[in-house]
Amino acid sequence: MKGVQIMDKSEAKLILASHTMGPEPLDDSQFVEAKRLAKDDPELMEWWEASKRFDAGMAKKLNDLKTPEDLRASLLATVESGSRRRVITRKVYRYLSMAASLVLIGYIYSAFIVDRSDDYTGPLLERAYAYSVDGPRLDYFSKDSSDLVSWLTEEGFELPPNLPPKLLAQEGIGCRRLNWSESTVAILCFNAEEVYHLYIANKTEFAEFEVVENFEYEEREKGWTISKWEKDDFVYILAAKSTPLNMSSMLANYTP
Repeated sequence: MKGVQIMDKSEAKLILASHTMGPEPLDDSQFVEAKRLAKDDPELMEWWEASKRFDAGMAKKLNDLKTPEDLRASLLATVESGSRRRVITRKVYRYLSMAASLVLIGYIYSAFIVDRSDDYTGPLLERAYAYSVDGPRLDYFSKDSSDLVSWLTEEGFELPPNLPPKLLAQEGIGCRRLNWSESTVAILCFNAEEVYHLYIANKTEFAEFEVVENFEYEEREKGWTISKWEKDDFVYILAAKSTPLNMSSMLANYTP
């Protein structure tokens, strides 16, 4: 049985980041709870309000730009999507190359067109750590962790048959497919007082990934801990702003 989890600030921020423009989804219980938490947390509310002001301001600037209608529509659609998905088409590049202001090109390109989630480089472990610290952009949200597994499967990601049961018993946050080095990596986020980021990839696509026989817990800056292992032809990375002891408890009754 999954215990009742209280949404924390990190989870609320992930959800609110996807709702900075457009009408509020009042039928979404997770959003309603995130907004309630923001009302009780001045810092979180100010961050969300600032994000909404920024996106609204940029949307107005885009509307004012004298650009071809289909380019403007593409940029605005990117902003209003909430997750700011990547919009990469030959037409967009052609129009941007014709723009007069290089500063504006860079600003629009950086802020609206590119979802940088797929642009992380370096060894898989370092990518996963950096992406976790920066705050991942998730594509699907659910408090039911089994929904996260189902969504990734429906999206065509082959998940291993056995995942850490203690993690799956936690409240879900969300998930996403990442494309790193032309390989697909799944990320699943769980709420266990701290946010746990679980990355899964097929080990044939990351031959350089080195692991040891038993779990190792590496402490990083600002209270972060990471662990890695392999099992069932997959490689795994777990990252959280947590202690090694707490992280090890999340992997109890699970053997690599």
